[in-house]
Amino acid sequence: MDSRLKDKYWRLTHLYKIKTKQGEIVTYKPNIMQLKHMAERGSHKRNLIVKARQFGFTTQYCIEYLDEALWTVGSWNGITAHDRESLIKIFEIVRRAYVNLPEELKPRTKTDTKNALQFTHRFDGMPLDSAIAVAMGFRSGTLQNLHITESAYIKNRGEIVAGSKQTVPIGGRISEETTGNGYEDFYDLYMDSASNPTPAVLDYKTYFYPWYSNPEYTLPIDLTDISEEEQNFKQSYHLTDGQLRWRRWKMKELRRNQEGIGLSGTQLFKQEYPATVMEAFQSGSGSVFDLEKLEAVQVKEPLNIGHTDDQKYTALHKLGVWMWETPQPDHTYLVGVDPSDGMGADFGVIDVWDKETLVQVAQYYGKVRPDELAEITAEIADYYNHAMAGVENNMLTTIMMLSKIYDNYYFEMKYDEKTMTSTKKIGWNTNTKTRDVMIDDYLILFDEGSLTINSKITLKEMKTFVKKDNGKREHADGKHDDTIFSGGIALQMRKYQKKKARVFTDKPSAFS
Repeated sequence: MDSRLKDKYWRLTHLYKIKTKQGEIVTYKPNIMQLKHMAERGSHKRNLIVKARQFGFTTQYCIEYLDEALWTVGSWNGITAHDRESLIKIFEIVRRAYVNLPEELKPRTKTDTKNALQFTHRFDGMPLDSAIAVAMGFRSGTLQNLHITESAYIKNRGEIVAGSKQTVPIGGRISEETTGNGYEDFYDLYMDSASNPTPAVLDYKTYFYPWYSNPEYTLPIDLTDISEEEQNFKQSYHLTDGQLRWRRWKMKELRRNQEGIGLSGTQLFKQEYPATVMEAFQSGSGSVFDLEKLEAVQVKEPLNIGHTDDQKYTALHKLGVWMWETPQPDHTYLVGVDPSDGMGADFGVIDVWDKETLVQVAQYYGKVRPDELAEITAEIADYYNHAMAGVENNMLTTIMMLSKIYDNYYFEMKYDEKTMTSTKKIGWNTNTKTRDVMIDDYLILFDEGSLTINSKITLKEMKTFVKKDNGKREHADGKHDDTIFSGGIALQMRKYQKKKARVFTDKPSAFS
C-alpha cells in the first residue's frame, strides 16, 4: 500500500467521530460490513448496493466523502437523501465528524450552512476549493463524488438520473445504496447491472449484503424448539442458533409493532432484513400479486415470423403482435383491449387468452392511434377464431371504429324504465365495481395456478402492481398496468362470450 493510501486509511480509522446507536460519540472505525464493502468495491467507480437495515453504509460514505473534501484539492462531494428528515440526519453525520476534528487540522471554511460545508484552504495553508453537501438532488456544478441513499425510495428517479448523476464527470464516482422497495426503477437498474459478470469502467457493479452477514445480528440463546421452517432456513443459509434466535425475536417485534398493515412478521422481516436479493425487492412493495409466485413464472419467447406460412400470421407478426400459440380449430379465444389515451402517453394493449386453457396466446403492445388500434384488434380477433373482443370504453374512437369493422364485441343493453327504451352501450366500462371484480378474478386465477402468463411485459407489470396508501390497486409510481387490464378484460369475457352478429360496413381491412 502506497503512502497516500496508508495516510487515508489511518484517517478513516483514527480521525473522525460518529455517534453510536447507543448515543455515544466515538472514533469511527469501519465495521466488518463496511470493510467488506471497501474490499469488494476496490477502485471501481460505479456501485449499486442492496442490503439489510443498519449496516452503516451511509455513515461510511459520509466519512469517506468528508475526507475527500478535507484532503483532496478541488474535490466536490454530494450525498442525496430521499426525504427532508433523512437529509437532516445525514448531514448531522458529516457535521459531527467535522466539528470534532482536532483544531489544528481544521481547514479554513468558506461556507458552513445547515447542509453544506465548503473549504478554501487546508490547515497547512494549501488551497482546497472543495466541498461536501447533502441535498434532495443536485442540478448544477460538478461533483467528483456522488452517493445516493435509499435509492429505491426516491419517488422521482428520473430527476436523479437527469440531474444529480449528470453533475458527475466520467472520472467521478457514483454509488447508490438502499434497502429494497419493490420492483421500481432501481430494481431494473440493479438487475440489469447484476446480469453483467464483467462490468467495464463505466458499468455499475452490484453488491448484496443479507442480514445474516452482519455479525451483530445474533443472540446468545440456545434453541430447543426449532420449527421445520426454521430448520430449513438454518440449513439453507448455514446459520447459528444465535442467528436463528435473533431472526425469531425480530419477527415477533416487527409483527407486534406493525399490527394492522396487512403483512405478517415473516413478510416484514424479509422487507427489512432480506436473505436474498429477490426478498429485498419483493417483500415491502405492497404488491397485489404474490411476488414469490411471480418469480417462479417462466415466460416464453414469441413464435418467430417463419413459424407458419399463414399470410394472416405473417401480417400480424409484422405489425408487432407477439404470438405464443396459433389458433386451434376447436378452441375459443377471448380478446381484451386497453386503449391508449390517444395522446401518446399510454400504451394500447391487446391481449388474447384461450378460454379453456387460460393460456395467454398473443399480445400487442404499442403506441398507435385509436383507429389503428381498432383495426389491429379486429384482425387479431378474427384470426383467433373470430374471438369476442372486450374493449375498455375510455376511448370512444377505438370502440366506434371497431363496431364498424368487426361484429363480435362486448356490449351492454341498458333499459330505461321511464322511457321504456333500451340503449346499446358498446365496450367494457371499468368503474369502481367492475374494476375490483376484474382485479379479484385475475388475482384468484393467478393464485390458484390457473393462468399461463407468457408475456414478459405482463409479468413485469404484475410485479409493480401495488396497493397504494388510499387502498387503490394500481401501478407503482412511474410504472404501467395496461397489460393487467387488457388481460383482465379478456378474462372477464369468459362470462359474456357469445356470438354477436351485425352487418359489416364497407370499411377496408387493415391488411387489404
